[in-house]
Formats: sequence, structure tokens, C-alpha cells
Amino acid sequence: MVPDMELPPKEQLIRKEKPLDSLDGASAPAMPPIPLERFQVLEKVIRDTPITHDPYLELAQIYVSHQRFADARRVLDEAYKRFDDVEEVVFLREETQLLRSRQLAAEIQAEHEAEPTRLSQEKVDRALLEFNVLRESVSKARLARHPEQLELCIPLAAALQYLGKSQEAIATLERANTRADLRATASLQLGILYNELGKVPEALAALRRAALFRVPPPAADTKRRALKLAAQIAEDNGLIDSARRYVKLLLELKPNSRSLTERLQRLEQMPL
Repeated sequence: MVPDMELPPKEQLIRKEKPLDSLDGASAPAMPPIPLERFQVLEKVIRDTPITHDPYLELAQIYVSHQRFADARRVLDEAYKRFDDVEEVVFLREETQLLRSRQLAAEIQAEHEAEPTRLSQEKVDRALLEFNVLRESVSKARLARHPEQLELCIPLAAALQYLGKSQEAIATLERANTRADLRATASLQLGILYNELGKVPEALAALRRAALFRVPPPAADTKRRALKLAAQIAEDNGLIDSARRYVKLLLELKPNSRSLTERLQRLEQMPL
């Protein structure tokens, strides 16, 4: 799969005031032509009089807006050599690295889907690995600079989980759990992780918390995903009473669902 994010909110690494739009998976609109005069002026400025970081950022933004990430990276690498203590430079350089890595993974995935081979699958796996290694590195660097931005724990934990660093991912999600507006998302991701580890009671407990937090309540999609996964895990492990309870909660969200109604009827006919 394309290295999109496992859980909401969007896993594009962001901060509260981000200098570029997050990716949302939608097809890119037709790109307007690069303003050549401005582009040429900025290239000349950073070549001849690199006094401040502003021309680098403006030029990099132009390249990013046209998905020319290699050019943006070139400009930002030069900026970083001179202004490595400027947060906007550091942030946009990291963001461009992530965007380029994600773009490459998407291109490789598309090639694999068009003509799947063992070699193309290996390329996909390698691209996803490289993306998550980068995502781990950037997340940790940003948390070190901004420890109060615990929302970064969510993409960090997703990267750690992909890389097989389960215990570190759990600790990272528990850290996110300390902030009320993140705990439903963190608990959902914990439930997914515990399920992958075969820890059924822990998975169900985390998913139950994700779905049933009262203050603040979980987002509708988070609640639905948590209940759906909890119902499946419970049924798969013969916990029929629990499965019934979770399906009933799903029916409260979607009372006219025929498939959920039929599923509940089937579960009610099964022995406990």
C-alpha cells in the first residue's frame, strides 16, 4: 500500500503553523506554470547574495507547490548549511524530504500494481521501509525541538510499529495518551498494535477506551473503527458476549444497517 497514514488525524508530519499544505491523497490539481521571472530572481539572489533565509524559503515553496521536490531539497540543503538554527528552514527541509519519499513510494507502488513481480514488490517494500525510517527520524527530531507537540507521537508510533519496534511504539502512544485530545486516536492505534502482537485482552481494552471516551468524545470515524475492530477480535477469539456488545454499539451509530442487524442476529444464535 502507499505509505499513507494508518490513523486519523492525517499522519503527514505537521506543526500548528505549517508552511505547506498536508497531503490528503487526492489527485493533484493541474499545476500553474512556475512564475519564471520570480523563480529566476530568487535563484540569482541565493546564488549571489545569500544574506537571509527568506529567498530560500520562497523559492523552495514554489518548487514544492509544483511537486518539484528534488529542486526544493537542493535549495533547502543550501539554506540549511547557512541557517540551520532557523526553525522554518529546518521544518520545510524535513517536510520536503517526507514529501519526496512519499512521492517515490507512490510511484513505485503504481508501477508494481501495473506490472506486479517479485522484484517490483521488493522495491515497494524498500520504499516503504525508507519512508518509515525517515518518518521516525523526523518525528523524533521535531519532538526533541518541541516536546510539547505530543501530536507528533502518532506518526512516530506508526513508523515504529511498521519498523517492528513494538515496545517503543507502545511507550510513544502511552505518552500521547496523556493529552485528552489525542487519547482516542492513540488508544485506537494501541489496540491495532496489541492485536498484531496477539495480546487480545489489551487490544480490546484499548479499543474500548478509544470508542467510549466521554470527554472529549472520539471522532465518529475513530469510534466506528475501534468498535468494528473490537467486534471482529472478540468474535475471532470466541468472546461472543463481547462481540454482541460491540455490534450493538455499531448499530447505534448506523441503526439501518442490514449487515450489522444480520450479524447481531447470527451472534445471538451462537452459544457463549
